[in-house]
Amino acid sequence: MSVESQNIYDNPEFFSAYGDLPRSQHGLPAIPEWPILEEMILNPKSSPVGLLENPLKGSRILDLGCGYGWFIRWAREKGAGYVKGVDLSQNMINRAKEFEAEINHLVVPAPTTEVIFEIDDLETINLSQCHEQGLYDLVYSSLAFHYVEDIVRLFREIHSCLKKGSTHGRRGRFIFSVEHPILTAPVHPEPAYKMIREAGEDRKVWPLNSYTSEGLRLSTWLGVEGVRKYHRTVQTYVTALLENGFVLTGLKEWCRSKENVAGQSEGNTDGHRPNFLLISAEVRE
Repeated sequence: MSVESQNIYDNPEFFSAYGDLPRSQHGLPAIPEWPILEEMILNPKSSPVGLLENPLKGSRILDLGCGYGWFIRWAREKGAGYVKGVDLSQNMINRAKEFEAEINHLVVPAPTTEVIFEIDDLETINLSQCHEQGLYDLVYSSLAFHYVEDIVRLFREIHSCLKKGSTHGRRGRFIFSVEHPILTAPVHPEPAYKMIREAGEDRKVWPLNSYTSEGLRLSTWLGVEGVRKYHRTVQTYVTALLENGFVLTGLKEWCRSKENVAGQSEGNTDGHRPNFLLISAEVRE
């Protein structure tokens, strides 16, 4: 039985610190892994209709863990017909709604995309209910699933709400990012890096341990202790997809480097280990 989800983003101290991150202040341009995710979304390589000029035009999209709603605004600019943003945090939903109200006031004529925000828990969310079965063309999520304990149940729910095919032969797509399992694996991970002396030189190493021991990890992040995340291997993510009706269409172990963070201020360039796992998949049948 799953434990109650931790609503860390409604912690005032945590939410305030999160608001100072570049990706919070500047949105998608400040997210260094975004270009890869954007490519996955706009170029569905396994689609039988090939490369589309605008695969999001008129589409129905679900954003799980929508946060400030940066992706929702991008999807609307790309012509999405309907976008629903879901988040556990009231603070996040309030901020997303504030931004949405500003856009509706400033843009003339008003955007035609229907945008809905809901508070819901990804541990218990019900996407298999009648009115959402087969509703969405795309389910997207950025850096939310490592907070979820029962990923198999969530993937099953996501599969149920995606389109299984249409007159155009297009299948529902699922694209998400998580912290790379190499980051989530270590128990008591601080300090993040260690220096070792090897062949007369100081070398920086990532202290990987407990990679195959999946489950709860507690860490200190943005000044708050006891932040809960769930570690699982790359194999577990992929197997959960394959066993719940998906085919894998893309996988990227995104690693920070001087090239892909040019002009970015979030974090240091290192290249020693991947930061994020980015995955794209499609409904199999």
